[in-house]
Amino acid sequence: MSHTFSYHFRYDDNAFETETSVKQIDVEDSIGRIYAKFVDPRTAADGGVIDDSRHRLLRSKHEQFVRDALHGLSSGFAVLDASQPWLSFWSLNSLDIMNCEIDLPLRQRAFDTVKRFQDSDGGYCGGYKQLPHMAGTYASIMALVLVGGDEAFQTIDREAMYRWLMTMKQPDGSFAMHTDGEVDVRGVYCAMVIASLLNIMTPELIAGSAEFVAQCQTCEGGIGPFPGVEAHGGYTLCGLAALEILGKTELLNLGRLARWMCARQLAFEGGFNGRTNKLVDGCYSYWVGGAFPILQKALERLPSDDYLYERVALQRYVLACCQEGRMGGLRDKPGKSADLYHTMYGLLGLSLSQHYMGVDPEAQIRDTTSIYSVPARMMQWDSVPVMSNVLGAQSNMLKPVHPVYGVSLVPLAKCVKYFYSLPSLAASLS
Repeated sequence: MSHTFSYHFRYDDNAFETETSVKQIDVEDSIGRIYAKFVDPRTAADGGVIDDSRHRLLRSKHEQFVRDALHGLSSGFAVLDASQPWLSFWSLNSLDIMNCEIDLPLRQRAFDTVKRFQDSDGGYCGGYKQLPHMAGTYASIMALVLVGGDEAFQTIDREAMYRWLMTMKQPDGSFAMHTDGEVDVRGVYCAMVIASLLNIMTPELIAGSAEFVAQCQTCEGGIGPFPGVEAHGGYTLCGLAALEILGKTELLNLGRLARWMCARQLAFEGGFNGRTNKLVDGCYSYWVGGAFPILQKALERLPSDDYLYERVALQRYVLACCQEGRMGGLRDKPGKSADLYHTMYGLLGLSLSQHYMGVDPEAQIRDTTSIYSVPARMMQWDSVPVMSNVLGAQSNMLKPVHPVYGVSLVPLAKCVKYFYSLPSLAASLS
């Protein structure tokens, strides 16, 4: 596969230099030097034809990067003391997406670590004996999904979790991130993911949440953290995914949302930025790129229509510009260091650009009132093999992942099967 690499796609500051424009041009310079290495010199006029067959996912190096982190981090990581469940989630999920073995001792270590963070009053803390936090709870639950097994699932106190979520619930349908903490779209997403996986959704829990998210859509079209604030890629994925769980994506102006999301892909770099007039960042491969499958379903577009972004260009950016070639791991952009956060979200975005994840329109479940409609609708998502598009070697292919939950399908299905065999907390969601 080849692609014309053109300097005509570069940023034009219209002869008005700003701090932002200087940074943009510097980033484009670094990316241009990388892409130029893949160009056939016989075609190198204002760019050239890129030989995409040369791209390789450095899977073994990324695996070693993650495993080294799991063996212990330096004292410099003390700043992440309140993010300990995230370290487990980022690590386990990166290994799983790359189809690397997560053996029993590693599962046990992760389980023993995460279970200590559960608070007796519900929710999970970011670190031992800290305050329960919505983000830490989300990360803990997702880590336990990847650990899997009845022993891990049985440790989750569903009743206490529900009571805690209800204490975080706000009158406008939003959720606080922790007691007396900030309120934004992340809270709604985390709460909906947790409740939908653990089978603790009730009419009281979800009341007003979809409407709150819809109010966060801005005049640009994306979704901000709360009403009246600038749209951002992370909040857009969180808001759109929460609405997909609730079955209410139609509350958004989808055309305006599509336009804003498409504008986040940068023509020269191929990757996404998270806000208007910002730099490319590998993590938005998921935070923006991962929202496109959900948008595709909301717009009722067919698989043959493909996503509304350039999948190959995103894969090229991740493979050529985000991989740390010496020590492994993925990074924000050239010149930055690799870390677990960008490794996982870069891999998620890469997977979702390789696989077409969708729901068969003819078999789509549209009921949103039954407790069991939630897992039924969520587990309809699957990969459409004929629409897969892997840049470079076929060995670059990753596991398909669920765009709403950000994990692969098998551990997700096992979690859903376990918790939906337990009694629900409500008769229906209506």
